[in-house]
Amino acid sequence: MILILIGAPGAGKGTQADKLVEETDCYKISTGDALRRQISLGTEIGKLAESFINEGNLVPDDVLLGVLKAELSGKEDKLVLLDGYPRNLQQAKTLETLKSSYPVSNVIHLDVGSELLMKRLTGRRVCSGCGASYHMISMPPAKEGFCDRCGDSLYQRKDDHEDKIRTRLEVYDRETSPVLDFYKEKGLYTRVNAEGSASDVFEQLKKFVNA
Repeated sequence: MILILIGAPGAGKGTQADKLVEETDCYKISTGDALRRQISLGTEIGKLAESFINEGNLVPDDVLLGVLKAELSGKEDKLVLLDGYPRNLQQAKTLETLKSSYPVSNVIHLDVGSELLMKRLTGRRVCSGCGASYHMISMPPAKEGFCDRCGDSLYQRKDDHEDKIRTRLEVYDRETSPVLDFYKEKGLYTRVNAEGSASDVFEQLKKFVNA
């Protein structure tokens, strides 16, 4: 059984996915981790995926599906949490080819308004020394601009600037809206208001995982 978690950048998807793994019986598969694992194992599908990556190309959908199938192997009796897949309508349709062994049970949409997403993403800061993460609103450093841990200066990543974020959100909306509509038609869509605290959102999510 597959549970899909979908959310825009800044919606807290990664945080919630990790908490679900820690506190429930689900098994998480994220596309990035899956690709790295298959490449490190030296599997045939891993080598194929690596050839695209080394050439600077996106890994094609059919190869991603092969990676996913390798990761799913032997997990027919588990609740599998998909993080980062499907990203577009074609991937959602392709995932349907596995439904005899791995049917989708629910698609949970972590819904956050664009204004709040912008605040969350533009507020992120990273330490130039130790890499510690901060947020200017929810987790600010004791001394503005400097790391609590090592004292080095904090910086804002290039992809956390407003113009870059706006582009990322536009791409997400364009590619993901059809995916949400696809699962709505199948009666598998669940919206979760993810504008509250991480703990409040998690309490909502646990209900669907344990249902």
